[in-house]
Amino acid sequence: MRASRPLALVAAALALAAGPGTAEAAVTQPQQPASGPGGSDYPHGDWRVHAGGSGNDAFYVFEPIRPRPRRAPLAIVMHGYYEFAGYSTMEALIRHTVRQGNVVIYPRWQTSVASPCPGPFDIEPCLASAVQAIRGGIAYLRASGRRVQPRLAQTSYFGFSFGGIITANLANRYRALHLPRPRAIFLDDPHDGGLTAPGEPALDDSLAGIPAGVKLQCHSGADGVIAGPGKAASSCNAVFGKLGRIPRRNKDLVLTHTDRHGTPPLSSGHGVCAGRIAAADAYDWNFCWKVWDALRSCAYRGTDCGYALGDTRRHRSLGRWSDGVGVRPLTIRDDAPIGP
Repeated sequence: MRASRPLALVAAALALAAGPGTAEAAVTQPQQPASGPGGSDYPHGDWRVHAGGSGNDAFYVFEPIRPRPRRAPLAIVMHGYYEFAGYSTMEALIRHTVRQGNVVIYPRWQTSVASPCPGPFDIEPCLASAVQAIRGGIAYLRASGRRVQPRLAQTSYFGFSFGGIITANLANRYRALHLPRPRAIFLDDPHDGGLTAPGEPALDDSLAGIPAGVKLQCHSGADGVIAGPGKAASSCNAVFGKLGRIPRRNKDLVLTHTDRHGTPPLSSGHGVCAGRIAAADAYDWNFCWKVWDALRSCAYRGTDCGYALGDTRRHRSLGRWSDGVGVRPLTIRDDAPIGP
């Protein structure tokens, strides 16, 4: 007992000398889970990237390697408006998806502000470019047995912002466009820019062409599109009203909330699921990646459905801050509207 007292005094003195506020560690974000949907137990150590096509019809293809599978499910990931080159805004989600064992096609569909389409004023040229890019990516993979062959019967679609509007329309018209049937769809704060009218008028008038058996989630951020003036009926609130053919058990409308309990805070602004690898945060692995993984598992194998669909604890939960306080959970609805 006597020997420990001087050590305790020294520790107390050092804490005082360090200044106020340093005795307690800062509260930090939840870490990526070691396993399960959104987890870090990747079956593939790296990816291989190919840039193909040209102009507005260009595309990137990402294949899992180390080891390279012979075949893999196909995921189509769509960026938002204003990404004229590269794939940085969706890089973290793409890399996670590929290392989980999927081949990803990333349509470029845009080379300047108004090329090929001037936003919501005429979305059709952007849809046409996305279709050509998807077809080009599939053709590239099929052209060589040394490339990962896509399982077209296991195809999922992810769309962010304007890319979410494109994704919804492509999924709605997949038969006429001869695209792979959508088995799982994740729409992240879909938005056409609101330049022509509120309520996402660039969406198809009806989305009845989306298969009823699809597993679908539409996400809006509490501080995202719907927080803007006059936009309460936009984003997922506009999409969800057109999904009546899809039964409730197969779809959810969800809302993330900004949580400033720790450092750095978790934002629910526009682009929750978009970001570079170095900037990925707990909303990526505990929400975006978790739900995206689980939607595909649910659609292809009937597993992990409770992580992506229904008002379940596994779906709502977004992890805990380092001091044990839970991150503010998802708000989950079966019907629109949803709001802060």
